[in-house]
Amino acid sequence: MDFADLQLQLDCLGDELKQESWAVQQDGSLRHCLTNIVIGEGGLRDGVGQIEVDQTNLLGRGAGGVVCRAVHKPTGMPLAVKVVRVEDKAKRDQLINEIHTLFRITKSHFLIELYDAYVHKESGCVHVALEYMDVGSLADVKRRVETVPESLLALILMQILEGLKTLHLSNVIHRDVKLGNILVNSRGAVKVTDFGISKNLGDSLTVCDTFVGTATHMSPERVLGEDYGFAADIWSLGLCVYELACGVYPYGSVASFPVLFDNLCHRPEPRLSEEKFSPELCYFVEAQLQKRPELRFSAIELQASDFILGNLPKVSEAALIRWLAKAMDNDP
Repeated sequence: MDFADLQLQLDCLGDELKQESWAVQQDGSLRHCLTNIVIGEGGLRDGVGQIEVDQTNLLGRGAGGVVCRAVHKPTGMPLAVKVVRVEDKAKRDQLINEIHTLFRITKSHFLIELYDAYVHKESGCVHVALEYMDVGSLADVKRRVETVPESLLALILMQILEGLKTLHLSNVIHRDVKLGNILVNSRGAVKVTDFGISKNLGDSLTVCDTFVGTATHMSPERVLGEDYGFAADIWSLGLCVYELACGVYPYGSVASFPVLFDNLCHRPEPRLSEEKFSPELCYFVEAQLQKRPELRFSAIELQASDFILGNLPKVSEAALIRWLAKAMDNDP
């Protein structure tokens, strides 16, 4: 099966993803019972044995599984491989959803690329091979630096917004935007990842009513159990911007859901200090952190903001590369 064949089958999934189950066939491959998608030992691209996974080199844990360092043996290209045990239903749901999302959205340099998916013969685990980003996540970067300078922050955010714009124009809401789900490489590229709980809205007027994602970065309407749409991602991004600018999460330590609920529903929206930050950055954050979702800017509107457009001419990709290299030399 090639990528085009798989994409045609995945496009038929829709909300039926929740009903999925896998069956093991005689040759050891896995068949998705609802769609007849088959993921075998040979994978989708190069056949048996082309990807070597280093199980001892753990990169992290994503939606639905652990992520290990790997290499494409014929080319030496580094990869990140998500390893998922198929008997875990929640992880199966996230796996098929992530593959579905990666196939159906418009290809973008600002979203992590799916390279391959296959079944490991000995373990029976499904391996999803993804683009490798050698710096790690923005959460990793934040552990090594106190704050991000405004000009560099604008360059980073322009790339994140381009990724979110692609998702939203493809009618997909990410639902788990946070620093840990934004990856960076040493060439200055910034990409959105981890689509295990993303949702296809079908059309721009449709909204979601399910409670999934990282609670600390949920928008007020999500915490309240209300319907939500693309603007929920924008709120989550606004919290990320605040963290990168200030070095701290705006609501401090959140010990329980009731505390989070009180913060989001009864406290004012987070705002940057006008004494410490430019008016453009303060307004940029304010445009995202609005309790009423209809007041939040879209990804496209944020890209056209004074903060982004005013800073981009002042900074180069080379400057971001140098800053990242220096940051990664710091102890976390």
